[in-house]
Amino acid sequence: MEVVSLDKVKGVENLILAIGSFDGLHLGHQKIIRTVILQAKRYRGISAVLTFNRHPRSVIEKIEVPFLISPEEKFKLLDKWGIGLCILVDFNQKFAQLPPARFCEEVLKKKLAIKEIVVSSDFRFGKDRDGDVQLLKNMAKKCDFSVKTIRPLKIKNRIVSSSLIRNLIKEAKLKQAATYLGRNFSLDGVVIPGERRGRILGYPTANLKVNYPLNLPCGVYAIKAKANEREYNGLSNIGLRPTFNTGSKFPTIEVHLFDFEGDLYDKRVQVSFKQKIRNEIDFSKNELLLLKQIKKDEEKARKILGTADTRR
Repeated sequence: MEVVSLDKVKGVENLILAIGSFDGLHLGHQKIIRTVILQAKRYRGISAVLTFNRHPRSVIEKIEVPFLISPEEKFKLLDKWGIGLCILVDFNQKFAQLPPARFCEEVLKKKLAIKEIVVSSDFRFGKDRDGDVQLLKNMAKKCDFSVKTIRPLKIKNRIVSSSLIRNLIKEAKLKQAATYLGRNFSLDGVVIPGERRGRILGYPTANLKVNYPLNLPCGVYAIKAKANEREYNGLSNIGLRPTFNTGSKFPTIEVHLFDFEGDLYDKRVQVSFKQKIRNEIDFSKNELLLLKQIKKDEEKARKILGTADTRR
């Protein structure tokens, strides 16, 4: 799959397009993606997604919106599922101020010359979200493209949405979030040097650098992690590290992989969160209690992950 900026798109015929943030690429998004791919095959065209480099609300409402998925993982999944082209838009104030009709004329017709756009029946677009499906269909007649609408996906009588999943993750309801995501909530980051205190305690950890805001509450989690093309079970601590904190105001992400030996510095690790084990605890007055607690955490995590008897 090719990833290009909007201004670099040139001469694509029979473009079948979906538009959105696609944060999380949840099951509702996947329904749209599958339809785009099927329609592209029907028209012998190119399946494409137009998405943004930041969440629109972060520009329009000037609030920080935590990501459900990193841009890198989003591109990877779209490629895996068969999307041919990903158009990345710099969502800025100028783009946010485009009226719906101008967006259709200048972007969909003039710039992209799309054959068809696939949207949910509750799709909104353009300045102040003034554009709806009916306006899109009216403009489609003028701009010579078609509109295919699909119903929003419902699971357990709830419409699947990124905001729903984001709220579940904020409450560490990971099993419920996975129901709507279609997979476990995960993050990926590059391993950076830490203070090596975990190694001294006998539980070496990989410290992850993640370049986007998270919504996961602080605490200890049972996880599965992919590193060096292998999958491991393990523990992850997300928080301010009250036992060893030196004044950092930002949460850290530490990962301990069971039965792992080696060096992960500068390597990318993907962490899938299965279940929260406990809240973060301050052991600064007794590090021996910290070690005992980590052992308890490991036992619990192994049971959760189904590996209680597999330690070598």
